[in-house]
Amino acid sequence: MKTTIFALVASAGVALTADVSDDGYNTVTNTWIHNPWVGPPSLRIFPSVVATVTQVTTLTHTICPCNAEESSASSAYHSSLASTEKITVTDHTTIYTTVCPVTETHVSGSSTVKSTYTTTSTVTSSYKTTITLPESNSASSAVTTSSSSVVTSYPVTSSLSSSEKSHQTVTSSAYPVSWHSSSLNMTSSGSVSTSSIGLNASSTAPVSSSSASLNATSSISSASSTSSASTCTKPTPTGKCTPCDGQSGTPETHCGLDINTNYYKEIPNTCREVEYNFEISEKTISPDGYPRMAMVVNGQMPGPTIEANWGDWIVLNIKNNLSENGTSIHFHGLREWYTNEYDGVPSITQCPLAPGESMTYRVRAAKYGTSWWHSHFAIQTYEGVFGPLIIHGPNSGGSYDKEEMITLQDWSHATVDSIYQQSVTISGNGTGRAQAPTLDTGLINGMNIDGADGSKNQTGERFEMNVEQGETYLLRVVNTAIQSTFKFHIDGHKFKVISMDFVDIEPYETDVLNVNIGQRYNLLVTFDQPIDNYWMRSDNQQSCAQLINSRDIKGIVRYKKAKSGLPTTTAAAYQDECIDEPYASLVPVVPLTAGAQSTNPNNTIDETVTIGPSNGTPNLYKWSLSGTTFQSRWEDPTLYHILKDGTVPDYSGRLAIEVPKLGDWVYVIIESPVPLPHPIHLHGHDFFILSQGLGAYNSSIPLKTDNPPRRDVVNLPSDGRGQGGYLVLAFQADNPGVWLLHCHVGWHVAQGFALQIIENLDGIKDTVHNSCLLNDTCTAWKKYAAANGIEAAPYESGV
Repeated sequence: MKTTIFALVASAGVALTADVSDDGYNTVTNTWIHNPWVGPPSLRIFPSVVATVTQVTTLTHTICPCNAEESSASSAYHSSLASTEKITVTDHTTIYTTVCPVTETHVSGSSTVKSTYTTTSTVTSSYKTTITLPESNSASSAVTTSSSSVVTSYPVTSSLSSSEKSHQTVTSSAYPVSWHSSSLNMTSSGSVSTSSIGLNASSTAPVSSSSASLNATSSISSASSTSSASTCTKPTPTGKCTPCDGQSGTPETHCGLDINTNYYKEIPNTCREVEYNFEISEKTISPDGYPRMAMVVNGQMPGPTIEANWGDWIVLNIKNNLSENGTSIHFHGLREWYTNEYDGVPSITQCPLAPGESMTYRVRAAKYGTSWWHSHFAIQTYEGVFGPLIIHGPNSGGSYDKEEMITLQDWSHATVDSIYQQSVTISGNGTGRAQAPTLDTGLINGMNIDGADGSKNQTGERFEMNVEQGETYLLRVVNTAIQSTFKFHIDGHKFKVISMDFVDIEPYETDVLNVNIGQRYNLLVTFDQPIDNYWMRSDNQQSCAQLINSRDIKGIVRYKKAKSGLPTTTAAAYQDECIDEPYASLVPVVPLTAGAQSTNPNNTIDETVTIGPSNGTPNLYKWSLSGTTFQSRWEDPTLYHILKDGTVPDYSGRLAIEVPKLGDWVYVIIESPVPLPHPIHLHGHDFFILSQGLGAYNSSIPLKTDNPPRRDVVNLPSDGRGQGGYLVLAFQADNPGVWLLHCHVGWHVAQGFALQIIENLDGIKDTVHNSCLLNDTCTAWKKYAAANGIEAAPYESGV
């Protein structure tokens, strides 16, 4: 049997036919199948031909079954040449665009789970093959074969069980580091493909042999090389990555690491990379039925979910398609261990990404749990540039049936830029309390209604969960608001809280959860109540900041077989307040002790939070730490400045604390007489929370150093009735770089409630492996800023 697929022309001038043959021809077979993606199952080489794939320029494939034909190309190479020759064969390019119904099948032991959804794919494939013809057709030839890889893509909107989630990322055997894979599978729901790092030439993802896989801090070795075009450096990969090298188990079992592993010291060596492609643009959206212009990522708000397994590397390619704004992406709560250049903070670790420009972030999933990614350019996050971040790993609460991402946010019918001025005024009530703007409403997973239930004028739609009685869900809850503290609860149901931020804790029960801005919790909830419909509530705490629709931020939990209609259930009782979850309940599973305070006086940061006039301007006020308001310069990021001349910028407002010695412990004391809560966030680290309370701090207050709560966002408390509070925090300065410490109320950080902590100034240069990224983004930004009259120092803090 012989079937001609297409003709190939060899660069050496020898015509070859592309035949699938059973009659003794020498064949090279490549087959691509998606969902799961499977690389070529074999590279069949008969003794007379040695074929080595030397460059795969682009290769993605549609998800099947599809309306378009599934691409399965088999090519036979036949020649009567007696002498050894090398022939380069370029396969023609095939392009498909199709809408595909997708069925995912996941097998875990004896359990098989399927899920279905629809995706749109554009497929482009082409490759080059070098063929060496031996002198003797009967001679035995060494054959290099390729390992297959499996990749599963999860859409943002899917609700998958724990057994499905546990096999989310790629599985593959060892592969050369010199190959770097990338993939692009944009869909209307914002789902993306994942791909493995360092894939060999049989990968089913676009590959570039010249691009770098990881920097020197990864489990894959690499070195820095100097670009011929400039004096900047890029990472150059060397050697191979062996999954779980020096560890036990497999990547699917976290290389033998578990919930008791100290994740600050040891990370699974998965040798895997997951890659996403984001485009940031403007679009009119109506999350509660009220239309207004916003910023979206891949056409949606919240943006696509980024998922990885503990130990994986995340590669994020972003394109700024905004008309007149810079942008950036920060991976909230990730430790960015020795990858400071990818922290995504304009004026600190990079210049803003200018409109029309693209860049790539590479970060390690060094911890596991739930978080979010967001822009760190001004207050852009709250216009829609954010989305969930899920790192799969162990959990302290045991098994569950399914999981759901729950994103909480506040929302205004006017843009946040248009109401920024309200946030920099001060009230005349004599208390010095800053007025946060009164916003309109809140959203759950980007959805809510506007108007009374039953009204013909009601617009929008509520988020709904459909559950079966007796099922246990893992709820991943994150507060992405600009100013609001929420109490999250489901009528009639209890939560088992199993983690906070990226730290697993000893489980405890509650029926109402306090979630401050930037904080995350993983909860287990068993739907064991009578079959009915129940309200899911995200109640804004009015004592912290005002929302008009503060008590109608609701979703619906519908039990299977329940009657249709709205729930009639009753909310739990609670006090409106601006607090964290109880301090005593937050006990980390991995017990750690805060180190002794360094004898270096610079390692104690004692800041008083105040609010006062901005440069004498009447009724214009800014936040400050001990009298200094943070002010950035977009065109001169601190990290870039350090790389260029080894010094820290000295302009007024830079507000930098230097910790010269790696490994020292730094104690941070923050107190505020202003009766407003402040969620304090530190990049690059987790805090050890030594003390937290209302009123003024004094040195007689005992500090808990033996396994205190650890997290990356902690609330500087207020009772909402005239009293401020204090925090005593500690962290080990073991991560060279420039790290931002700031309030996560969007208005407050924009008004200067921030400072930068510079760790190991003399050694920072040696830890930046992609200075070309800084050079390129800053060159493009300066050109854009000059052409558009943008000043170096923005009106607000710029971060």
